[in-house]
Amino acid sequence: MGRLVTVTLALLLVCLCARAQQPAFMDMRVLAEVKAQLQTHRASAQTQLAWEELQRQADRALDAPLMSVTEKGQVPLGGTRHDYLSISAYWWPDPHNPQGRWIRRDGEINPASKNNQSDGVRLAAFTARLQSLTLAWYFSGQPRYAQKALELMRHWFIEPESRMNPNLNWAQGVPGMATGRSTGILDGRYFATRVVDSLILLRQAPGWHESDEQQMQAWMTDYLGWLQNSPQGKREARAKNNHGSWYNVQVAGIAWYVRQPATVRAQVTAARARMDHQILADGTQPLELARTRSFHYSIFNLQALVALATLADKSSADDLWRPARAGGVGILTALDFMAPWTDDNRVWPYPSRDRISARLIPLLSQADNHLHSRRYRRDIEKATFTPGQTDSGHAQRGALISARRDTWLLALPDFSPH
Repeated sequence: MGRLVTVTLALLLVCLCARAQQPAFMDMRVLAEVKAQLQTHRASAQTQLAWEELQRQADRALDAPLMSVTEKGQVPLGGTRHDYLSISAYWWPDPHNPQGRWIRRDGEINPASKNNQSDGVRLAAFTARLQSLTLAWYFSGQPRYAQKALELMRHWFIEPESRMNPNLNWAQGVPGMATGRSTGILDGRYFATRVVDSLILLRQAPGWHESDEQQMQAWMTDYLGWLQNSPQGKREARAKNNHGSWYNVQVAGIAWYVRQPATVRAQVTAARARMDHQILADGTQPLELARTRSFHYSIFNLQALVALATLADKSSADDLWRPARAGGVGILTALDFMAPWTDDNRVWPYPSRDRISARLIPLLSQADNHLHSRRYRRDIEKATFTPGQTDSGHAQRGALISARRDTWLLALPDFSPH
């Protein structure tokens, strides 16, 4: 009897610890403040607008079907329909050799990578819906949002007929060259940035079961093992550009969820070592500036580093915001360089196919919040989240909506007078 009581108490303690766990990348103090402002009608116009946009997204997700990797038209060669499959976006058939290996056209997205034959678009849509529903439940308290989020989660990760196998063996393949590549691990960043925090919030939702926790812990543990031990994962860990940064974010975020603090700290340390080469003393990121979408990738790498710095703050790891040594660089070095280009009227001096300046704003707001400063207040205040002269189309509008949400619901700039 004594042993049974001991085991029961131990299991109860694990459950209580899981419920008390903070999100990896979101700030619960900010979330609670936004929720209170919305409930008491004290929210700013920008916060209210961001909430209305989020609620519309969640309402659309309520009526949308469940999603699974088993829905794709293709089956990975050597795998099963339960394995994730995607096609690399910047590779195209060679017009001079249509039956041969594809060729790379950096920054030009091949529509063949964005259809229902593979899972790339599906994974992004699934994780976006899961996150929107979870946040809509948290801010509104309406159970229907949590119920749909849980249905989506179980269908993608748990239910035997539709679950995804915990690997990315066939991600970002290139016909004629590779059925899957290490760079495809980038696709899985949403498992950390969107799914992990949604799972942690949903533990408090009506309808969450201990079996959900157990099965998601098992899936994430298996996937983390694949990230760390597979040939693809080991190669991606050595990437020098944004791919390496996002690998660190993905491993650290999932390690946070499955409570492996040493792994979190190791990823922060690896990112610090890479930053010394990624970011120059003037704040430029030469590997990202070399791309045809130089503005996009300069922000994209910073999104990863800011996410990792946020998690590092919570795990007592290295401070990535500031230089670690005299003459070194930190995230602030790069943000200081990028901040002036929140102004769409300022000409970006490097070749770039696209530019959505508002994507910088949530990063600047997060920096100010975590550093308890107003370093970027003027840049944040000028943000309008409206399409600029170079913006057009559905993708740009979605990016602006996401930037407003990430700023005014998840970062919440402090414009109060001192």
